[in-house]
Amino acid sequence: MSAQVMEKLFAAMGRSKGLPALESTVTSILGSLCDGTKGSRDVVAHIVEDFALTQRVLKLVNSSMYAPFARNISSISSALNILGADALQHIVLSTAMVTALELDDDENLSKTLLASELARTVCSDRLEEASIAALMYDLGSLMTQKYLPDEMAVIKRKTGAGLHPDAAAIEILGMTLQQVGAEVAKRWNLPPAIVSVIDGTGDPALIGIAKFSNSASSLIHEGKVEEVNRLVSTLDVPGLDKSKLSVLISRKVEEITPGVGGAEVRGAEAMLDELLVSLSGERKKTVDELAGAIFAGFGESLATAHCLLFVLARSGDYTVRHGYGKGIEELKSKLRISAEFKPTAFHAAINNRVDVSIADVSKLKATALPDGYKALLPNVAKFLILPIANSSVSGLVYCDWETDKEVTRSELVAIRKLRDLFAPFFPR
Repeated sequence: MSAQVMEKLFAAMGRSKGLPALESTVTSILGSLCDGTKGSRDVVAHIVEDFALTQRVLKLVNSSMYAPFARNISSISSALNILGADALQHIVLSTAMVTALELDDDENLSKTLLASELARTVCSDRLEEASIAALMYDLGSLMTQKYLPDEMAVIKRKTGAGLHPDAAAIEILGMTLQQVGAEVAKRWNLPPAIVSVIDGTGDPALIGIAKFSNSASSLIHEGKVEEVNRLVSTLDVPGLDKSKLSVLISRKVEEITPGVGGAEVRGAEAMLDELLVSLSGERKKTVDELAGAIFAGFGESLATAHCLLFVLARSGDYTVRHGYGKGIEELKSKLRISAEFKPTAFHAAINNRVDVSIADVSKLKATALPDGYKALLPNVAKFLILPIANSSVSGLVYCDWETDKEVTRSELVAIRKLRDLFAPFFPR
């Protein structure tokens, strides 16, 4: 059974674009790459905070492409020495992104990232190793949950009924989740040092930290504070500041517990929902009429500085068809997204058919933006790109802000629904 399960898992993984990276981590890395005062250590520190980026970097550097230059690379520091800044920038910009609010919807990925943060606090003298160990330790659970959700649901039901997790996984998958993780790591050609942490045969100290961090993260997400504290009390790591760890845990429990949100957030969401209902029933005759109504609504409810509708031209470039905000005529004549692929946030959205949100434009290199962007939009602080796609991406909805206004998860959901109204106007 296990061979069939792994075949099914790998097939599902092959059809997917992979897990997303956290938007704030991506922007921090891009900022560090273009800041001459910051070295590779700063870049490494950000990468090991994120599962998707850590996995992609290690997978690439251990691939056959780099076989003549690298062998069994298990650290991001060593990987970056071989890959270089250009390859890293390509990895970062080609990775799908989620905001911190969207991450809340993916509890399993959220747990993994929290486990990594806990590990870095527990073992600051081996920060990089500990963080990678925590990210990869529950790889089998993370992959099974994402790509074999039906099987994972049965495993959880059996575990909830009292069956040991390993026994439940063996019954359904033919192997434990740790064994699944080890097989995935081998398929990615990750080095023995990482595989041995996953299968439990490696460095006992790293395995202990990874196991604690993942267990504590799960308990925090379940709100089991007392059980987390008991787990901390039994933790024996030389030099560990348990008070600092406890403060982090308390803060994370508060953050993960729902309860934040006020009338202002609901007001913006309500305005967007009303706009969606109105436009769904009204059926605008042209894409310009629709864009005018939607973008005016975004300006009123979300205080956007600019909203632009990019369309695919015969040249292959994407040009501005309709806009809202200051200087639209100049943007129509000068701002375009080149048909030639470049490592920009816009091309990342087009090529990966994913929404891209950049929280701090100042951290992006000029090369991560279309030609002339910073001259045309010098005051933009953050922006959002949403592809319009049927068979392929033939348009983009772009919104930006000149303040640090945060777009909530519910507002983003409403924005996406309004974006979808453009689909009938584009080729199928």
